[in-house]
Amino acid sequence: MPRVSKAQAAQNRDRTIQAAAQLLRERGVDHVSVQDIMAEVGLTHGGFYRQFDSKDALVLEATRHAYTTMAAQMADAEGAQGDHHAAQQAYIRAYLSPTHRDQPGQGCPTAGLVQDVARNGTTDMRQVLADGVTGLARWLDTDDRSGLVTACTMLGALLIARATQGTPLSDQVLEQVSGALTHTP
Repeated sequence: MPRVSKAQAAQNRDRTIQAAAQLLRERGVDHVSVQDIMAEVGLTHGGFYRQFDSKDALVLEATRHAYTTMAAQMADAEGAQGDHHAAQQAYIRAYLSPTHRDQPGQGCPTAGLVQDVARNGTTDMRQVLADGVTGLARWLDTDDRSGLVTACTMLGALLIARATQGTPLSDQVLEQVSGALTHTP
C-alpha cells in the first residue's frame, strides 16, 4: 500500500480530530471506539496508531479542538453583533436553543463530556475542561453577574433539556432560563 504524503497525513489527522470531537460529544468517551472514529473519516483502524499514541491522546486533542471551536463561535458572535454585550446575549440564546439541544455533536464540549471527565478523566482532561469553562465564564462576565454563574446555569439547563427531550419540560427549561439570563420574558 502506498504511503500518504505528509500533507495528506496532516489532513487525515485533522479530520480524525474533528470526527472524534463530534462523536465524543454525541455519545461520550466510553461509547466511541477508535474503530468508530476511523470509520467516520473513512480510514483504517491501523492508521490511527501512526497518528496518535492512544485513544486518550486523541480524546484530549479532540476536546481541545472542541473548545477552540467554541471560542471561535464566541468571537464570531462578537464580530456579528459588533458589541460584547449583544454578542453575549446572542450566544446565550443560541446555547439555550432547541438546535443546540438537538445537535450535541456540534455543541458545547462541556455538556458532552462533563460526566465522562468526572468519572474517568485524566488530570490533563480535567484541566482542559477547567480551562474551557473558565474561558467561557470570563467571556460571559458582566457588571451585574458572574460569568461562572451564567456558564454553569447554561450548562445545567442544557443538560436537563437534553435529558428531558420530547417532554414539555425540555422546551420550558430552554425558554425560561434563556429569558432569565438575557432578561427577556
